[in-house]
Amino acid sequence: MLAGAKRMAATVWAYFDGTTPRSAIAASVAFIVVSNQPFYPFYLYLLLGGRAWPALLTWLSAPLFAAVPRVARTDEARGGALLVTAGMANTTLCTVAMGPASGVELFYLPCLALALLLFTGRQRAMAAAATVFATGAAMAAVRLAGAEGLVPITAHELASLRRINAFSVCGLLAVMAYLSRRLWWRAAPVTPTDGR
Repeated sequence: MLAGAKRMAATVWAYFDGTTPRSAIAASVAFIVVSNQPFYPFYLYLLLGGRAWPALLTWLSAPLFAAVPRVARTDEARGGALLVTAGMANTTLCTVAMGPASGVELFYLPCLALALLLFTGRQRAMAAAATVFATGAAMAAVRLAGAEGLVPITAHELASLRRINAFSVCGLLAVMAYLSRRLWWRAAPVTPTDGR
């Protein structure tokens, strides 16, 4: 039984691995999101009880995040684009489900950071511009629709939700910063020495 669990863990680790520094970042972030998605509704259940059911909608994006490593192995840029798109779509869906006041829109920040990390050259500028535009459009659309969430949430509960979301975003950005350090270390030029 233990050997089977080890084999399964090894298979999962091998799948969520990248062949290049940028695809490794994309795969790692995708793994973090996929492995944490089952717990997000549980956190909200502890806070909201039965009114936490809209959080289950976040599971709809799980197949997209799970596909990121496979796509990135074939095409690094497409894998990055899939990750950013899935993150933005999931954030928009959560905003509709829980309302803008929940602070879930903070998750647009990691999406922008990923657009800057996972692309190079002109692709980076285009990805960042597209992410900023899409974020603005999504935020405006939610507000124009008058979305206040699918369930009633008190001001006290909203404050707790904002703290949960802010903590999660900070944690994700910290991990991404660590992963990006590996990227810059690998990309740093080697300075030749003359032996002195």
